Amino acid sequence: MGSLGVTIIKRKKYSHFRDKQSLFKVIDEIKDRVNRAYSDLLTELCKGIRGYYQQIPEMPNESGEEVKPKLLVGLSGGVDSSVVTYMAAEAIGAKNVLAITMPARENDESLCFSKLVRDKLGLSDRSVQYVIPISEIVRKEIETINSLEWKGFGINTLTKNQTHMDRMRIGNFASRARIAILYDIARKVNGRLLGTGNRTEFVQGYAAKYGTPISFDFGVLDELYKTDIYELARVLNMPEDIIKSTPSTGYFPGQTHEKELGATWEEQDALAFLLFEKRMGIEEIVKKYKAKREFVKTILKRYKTSKDKRMLRQPHIKLGFIEDRDVQ
Repeated sequence: MGSLGVTIIKRKKYSHFRDKQSLFKVIDEIKDRVNRAYSDLLTELCKGIRGYYQQIPEMPNESGEEVKPKLLVGLSGGVDSSVVTYMAAEAIGAKNVLAITMPARENDESLCFSKLVRDKLGLSDRSVQYVIPISEIVRKEIETINSLEWKGFGINTLTKNQTHMDRMRIGNFASRARIAILYDIARKVNGRLLGTGNRTEFVQGYAAKYGTPISFDFGVLDELYKTDIYELARVLNMPEDIIKSTPSTGYFPGQTHEKELGATWEEQDALAFLLFEKRMGIEEIVKKYKAKREFVKTILKRYKTSKDKRMLRQPHIKLGFIEDRDVQ
């Protein structure tokens, strides 16, 4: 239980590297390749957000008045979206940022963490609806699908009988519902959506096509690994409860990114870095870093089967240490 009264989901232990020192060595390499203090990196990212914001034109509202643009963030309360929200508020001022939370469950852990972020940044304007539940939207979709004459499209809602495909379909629809809501709000307020996806998710295709976290107008964390994002969170002095929370989409109780992907975020970072930034081969990684061959093959398979998602890539902040020659 965290200090906010939220139950912290325990991280499951994985061992895809034969010794921890080899894994830590890669994590250190990831930090070293930034080649600047993380406080300087933070300044550079804020500058990128500010530059993007300043080139968005004002638009007339229904009364003909020019409306200043807003930057929107889908704020889950996790470390990625929280870091982006903090940086956006720093870059352009809290009054120009809308951080919208869209819980999939009534007891979604995101509610507590996202409120904490909004309160700390001064984003809690009572005239704005910052929390938009999507549980009813998802429920209606399932009902509609299950009412079709051809039952082959049905989704099982009984947790104990649900297949992996059932859960995947529910999660993907919820992800797309969140994007639909954000773009609907963006249209009303002359807004643009900031991306919160990171490098490790990108190369694995860990996203719903046309959903979170791969659909946005301008990406902020695209060239950063989870390792980098945690370092930025500490520079920003974010609450420890958020930093220590286990990454989750919140679609199901106890669901975590690590559980779905079968590896810790450190292990995923390491392989994404070695395969797609250092351009190392399987055997070289296995020999030099003592990674298990099957794990390396799993990451490569995810990469190869998710190319269609990466084809949707939007403009993002470029930091100069990643060259995506063929990472598509």
